[in-house]
Parts: sequence; structure tokens; C-alpha cells
Amino acid sequence: MKLFGGLFFFIVIAIVVFGWLSSGTGSNTAGGETPYTPSVTEIVKPVKQHYEPVAERHFKKPLVEPVSLANIGRTDVSWGAVGNDTAGDIYVGLAESYGDPRSAYLVKINAMGQSAVLGDVLTELKREGIGSATQSQGKIHSQIVPARDGYIYFSSFDEAGETEVRLPDYGGHLWRVNSASGQWEHLLATPEALIAVNTDGHYVYALGYWGHVLYQYNTQTGEVRKNEVGSVPGHVSRHFLVDGKGHVYVPKISQSGINTEPTAMLVEFDQNLNPVTEYPLPDYKSKNMGRYRGIIAYTNMRNGDVYFTLGQGYLLQIQANESGAEKLINHGLFNPAGEANIPSLFTIDGEQFVMGVSRLSDADAEWLIYEKISGATVNYTMPELNDFLFFGTEVKDASGNFYLVGQDRSSRKPKVVKLTFPE
Repeated sequence: MKLFGGLFFFIVIAIVVFGWLSSGTGSNTAGGETPYTPSVTEIVKPVKQHYEPVAERHFKKPLVEPVSLANIGRTDVSWGAVGNDTAGDIYVGLAESYGDPRSAYLVKINAMGQSAVLGDVLTELKREGIGSATQSQGKIHSQIVPARDGYIYFSSFDEAGETEVRLPDYGGHLWRVNSASGQWEHLLATPEALIAVNTDGHYVYALGYWGHVLYQYNTQTGEVRKNEVGSVPGHVSRHFLVDGKGHVYVPKISQSGINTEPTAMLVEFDQNLNPVTEYPLPDYKSKNMGRYRGIIAYTNMRNGDVYFTLGQGYLLQIQANESGAEKLINHGLFNPAGEANIPSLFTIDGEQFVMGVSRLSDADAEWLIYEKISGATVNYTMPELNDFLFFGTEVKDASGNFYLVGQDRSSRKPKVVKLTFPE
């Protein structure tokens, strides 16, 4: 057994070395190097992803460090609402699933692991005199994303009154918070629930359901545009994508007849919300589309590419500088063992390696490492995550540590953990 473990370790190291040599990067690669430089007509994400040279320590499973959270309101979970600002501080949205009215809270975690509540949605709506006195806004579900104006952006919504064909009673709201002062600012109210947010640094985008309605907010002028992309009743993707050129990608789900299978296309939009091209997504499917979560994780690479996972665990890649059939690549199931829930993706170097946490049905959680050049995946069991309903994608602090958010299944309370790679 020890011999097999040693052999396996050397195989992993060989993959790493091969990736370095093939990509032309090595030990002189500078951590925090500026990602992908576009032409002057393009918009690129401005936030450094804290890339660093890959080291041997990154090819062991990470250590799990719980982040202490006080009891906050009636919050019981974070549905993947996590992000960072340009300084590397971490933000988490906590949801209230029960009670009336419900309100979601925003929490900031500093480099020392200390958490502070920055406020809650209902209090901010009342402060700005928006909406009815009886409304609920129980969820911050979106990623919390930094734009180049120094603000972080996110959305809130509530599910009260919704059905597969009826919008929720209180719709959604787009927010930004000054990362220095913690001051909230309301930007937009929508009839749709706003479940996801992404940015290229200049424009902030939000995805609403039902119908996959894409909103665009101009951070410089405040102008708002929207495009109704389309989806079948009861289905919404948990994420959408923005590549290094500032192009946006949203699943479009259509059904030609009541007894036909829905078909999915990934629609590419430019910065004016004009459709560019549609790409087939044959693996974007489920027997019950109302429960299918669509795109559930993503991570952005240095060259502008985006890797993402679908609900069954397929790993796909958008090549920002390609077009046609070469634009979208399906790398197959990320977990070699089969279909799995993989609601988080990260990258250390932004070039050769994509990592994430996976859970197969009735099995231990696993840490996956995908090597781009060889197409090989290494996996480690992580039983320390077994009692954790986890989400979270791409988010790192200033030291390059990863974060997962979700719920402790035993206590039914929100849970945040930091994934570290000690020397």
C-alpha cells in the first residue's frame, strides 16, 4: 500500500512538471501576475485572481479550517453566495429559509478570520423606502463580485408566491456595497428573482427567473439593459458566465412540444447584449428540469477562458479567443467515478490546473485536480466535508486560500470553511 501511494505521488508530480514544461511556465512565474491583456476595444476583468506558481503542496488535499460565525438573525444556510473584494477580504450572503418576513444578511470576513455583519436586505430596503412593509427578501444567492469601481455587487430575492409559471411576490434587487465603508446602495428592482450575478469589471450582469432574463448594469452611467434569453417553466441556471473579453454566456432552454425533450444552447452576448453565437449543450438536461441546476460552478483563467460544471458534473471550457466549434469544449465528467455534484471550481495558476470539491451519491466528498495538458484528474477523499452541504466557486482571499459556504447538516446553521495549502 505504501509503495502504491509513493508511485501515485510521483505520477502526480510528473503531471505537474509536464504541465509546466508544456505551457512554458516554471518556477519564475510571478504570483499575482496581471491576467490576460486584451486589445483596447475589449473589456477584461480587472480583479487579480491571486494566481501563484503551482507548488508541491497544492497537490495534496487542502486542510479544512472552519470560519467562526455568530448566530445571525434566523439565517440557516448560504446558497453559494460568496465573493471577495480587490483587497482579498471575503464576503458571504446568509439566507433565512423560515419565518415571516425573511431577510438575507451580508457578512465580511477579514484576513484574521474575523467576521462582521454588514447589514441585511430588509433593513436596507426600509432605509431607502423601497417596496411594501410586508415583503420578504430571504436570499442572497448570487456570487458577490468586485467591479473596477471599488464596489462589490450582489443580488437578493425571495421565493414567496412563486410557482413554475408565476414570478415571486417580491421579485429581486441588485445591490452594491462600498468595500471600504460597508455602505449599501440599491441599484435596481426587478419583477424576476435575481439568482446570479457576474461582471467584467465595467458592466455588472444579473440573471432573473423565470425565463433567464439577463440584466446589464453600467457601473459608470447607471444605465440598465435587459435581454430575455428564455427557459422552460420551473428551470433556472444557478450561474452564468463572463469571459476575459467581457462576453456573457447564458443557457437558453427551449421545448418544441409538451412531449418533447427540452434542448439547451449556450448563447454568447457582446457588451451591448447583442447575441453573437449559440453553442449546443447536449448534456444540459434532466428528467426533471425544475430541479436541474444548470451551470453550478465556474473559474476564470489567465487567458480569458472559463471552465465550468453542469449539474451532473460535466466539465466544460469556453475558449475566449476561439470561435465556431472550437469555442466550447466538453471535457467529460470531472469526477472519474461518474456523475457527481461539483458546485465549486478554483484555479491556482490560472493556466494548467482546475480544482474543485465533488460529492458522489452516498460517498465521501472528494478534492479533484484536473490537469489541462494531459486531461488527467487526481482525486482525494475528504470525509471532513461529509456533514457539510457545500457551495462556492472561484473565491480566494489575499493569501490564495479557497472558501466554501453552505450549511452544517447537524446544526442546520450556516457554515463557512477555508481551504488552505500549508507548506
